[in-house]
Amino acid sequence: MHPPMSLIFFFLTAGTSIGLFIFMYAIEFLKLFGKGQGLPQEVILKLGVLELILIGLGAFGASFHLGHKLRAWKAIKRFRTSWLSREAVFSGAYGFTLLVYLVLNQVGANPFFEHLFGILTFVLGILSGFSTAMIYASNKFVLEWNSSITVIYYLLMYLMLGSTLMAYFSYLYNLPYLGVFIFLSFLFIALAFGFRLAFNIRQFYLKRPTLNEALNLPHNRPMRVIDTGSTTDNYCTEEFFYRRGKEMLSTVIPLAYLITFLVPLFLVLYAWITGTANHWIFGLTYLFVLFGSALERWSFFVEGNHVQNLFYGLYPEQGYTLRKGFMERKETKISLYG
Repeated sequence: MHPPMSLIFFFLTAGTSIGLFIFMYAIEFLKLFGKGQGLPQEVILKLGVLELILIGLGAFGASFHLGHKLRAWKAIKRFRTSWLSREAVFSGAYGFTLLVYLVLNQVGANPFFEHLFGILTFVLGILSGFSTAMIYASNKFVLEWNSSITVIYYLLMYLMLGSTLMAYFSYLYNLPYLGVFIFLSFLFIALAFGFRLAFNIRQFYLKRPTLNEALNLPHNRPMRVIDTGSTTDNYCTEEFFYRRGKEMLSTVIPLAYLITFLVPLFLVLYAWITGTANHWIFGLTYLFVLFGSALERWSFFVEGNHVQNLFYGLYPEQGYTLRKGFMERKETKISLYG
């Protein structure tokens, strides 16, 4: 699949915003039970404004992926059936409740209403990330994405972005939570690394469809592409297949693993074991995670192979290997009435 830069930008900005808020509000929520000191109002304001800016930039950037931007509001009409619609609704609601929470926090409003909107924002942020992940995981036409692994490591990367940035701010504002966020950064980077690895390993065991299956024909007469029906590139061959990207994957995927997971893990472990704490080590950890996540998202899109590519001779070679006994007994029925 062709990687849309606007959606990669949305992932980075929305992921950082939601991940950062999850940890920021978790500190405030635990304070209700006498666990920890909470955060100074000034810090909450600064982090909250940053989160609002990031989710706003993400929504603006994602709009460039739309063919008719003025019709974006129609996305909410399909809430019951579309994960894309749910993403739009939950992301917009997250931004609104975040703004209300910040106002209530700064004016010293009734704690009940402040935490009511804090919990709502927390839940809406998770639902927004889950909905975004499900857009890909529920797509049965791209087998590489169609897995619960996609959802789990997608959400883990949100937490990875949030925890590494929160570690930086803990040092910057001299908060008593630096050790906690060093540990959480290590935990979520390691978990995201493990699930991303599982995502790639799973691709070796995918049972890819054949042309016979796509055409609903038995396998006793194997079909093959002789003429793709198009002598020039078109929307299907450009948006559903990225030839140059496929050629670069063998280089970009190892680089993404190195920058997104391995280098940040080394930096966090170094800070943890040696007790070293400074702007550079925590700032670089987040920047490596951020830049590496961009490469990871790029790879994720390029790794996707839409089954329509079978008809253009662009599907992975495994797709033409007939699986013995899969459809030999299937009856082929041709009818004008379905």
